[in-house]
Amino acid sequence: MLDEKKLISQIQIAVPVTKRPYRVLADTLGTTEYEVINTVQKLKQDGLIRSIAGIFDAKKLGYTSNLVAFAIPEPAIAHGVAIINALPGVSHNYLRDGAYNIWFTLALPEETNFIETVQHLAEQVNAVTFNIFQAVLTVKLSARFFEDDSIHDNNTQYAVTGKHNETIPVDDTVKNTVKVLQCDLPCSEEPFDQLIAQSNIPMDVDLFIATANRLLENGMMRSYRAVVKHHAMGFVANAMTVWKADGDKRNSMLEQFANENAISHLYVREAYPNPWDYPVFAMVHAKSEDELDMIIKKLYSIAKTDYMSYRSLQEFKKERVRYFE
Repeated sequence: MLDEKKLISQIQIAVPVTKRPYRVLADTLGTTEYEVINTVQKLKQDGLIRSIAGIFDAKKLGYTSNLVAFAIPEPAIAHGVAIINALPGVSHNYLRDGAYNIWFTLALPEETNFIETVQHLAEQVNAVTFNIFQAVLTVKLSARFFEDDSIHDNNTQYAVTGKHNETIPVDDTVKNTVKVLQCDLPCSEEPFDQLIAQSNIPMDVDLFIATANRLLENGMMRSYRAVVKHHAMGFVANAMTVWKADGDKRNSMLEQFANENAISHLYVREAYPNPWDYPVFAMVHAKSEDELDMIIKKLYSIAKTDYMSYRSLQEFKKERVRYFE
């Protein structure tokens, strides 16, 4: 019988981009293709799996991606969120406690003036002020969530071992491949054939698979995997913590924070256009507010520096960026 937890663990690391990916997963897990397909379908229906799709390096695709924070007066939040969520480049959008209360990620084509676009958007949504946070160092990206365990480090999923220096032109073949890869993988024996047919993109499946794996080797696609709904897995409390730190102290703190299972994302960011004294961003998850408090206290005992905590109050949007649309 298929161990559901092992399947959840495996598909959060990687789903193979091949003609019959579920059969490859079945061989790895010692079960049948039929059982893997049915179990993944059930996990999606039960709300545990958000999607199975590609995660891309925006810069290598010709996009600029940054975290943006708005301070929007409470009466204007609903109107502002509707405008922000309608943008195809917005993948995450949250209400958080604090002076900056609306936090979202935005990806725009490189030829677009990012700060002018955000300035115009801020005016549209009646934001009092805003800041843009550019990642200058990515220390840790994502983690694996389990129903009965804690969070497990999943850094290796981003350690692509291919030819990072190979230049792959972003031509129509690459764009069409990305358009397919960013769609949720269906539960069928030949799901990529199905996705290509549904997308109405005139592309041979063998060319698609070869191109997709080149993107993985190059790092243009960081991973192809499942993203779970951490709330459904029992991790109902989370906070974006930001920390003051410079020089050797920052390096030591980053090294220790990276080993903390409760931290899923860890960055060093630069802010503009407004001053910001907290360059280290650590996303923390827990199964209760009390546990979240304990984890943040532990992090403070490590960092021994000033910090702020922006707790997630409401999720407005969480999906993949829709590139080339």
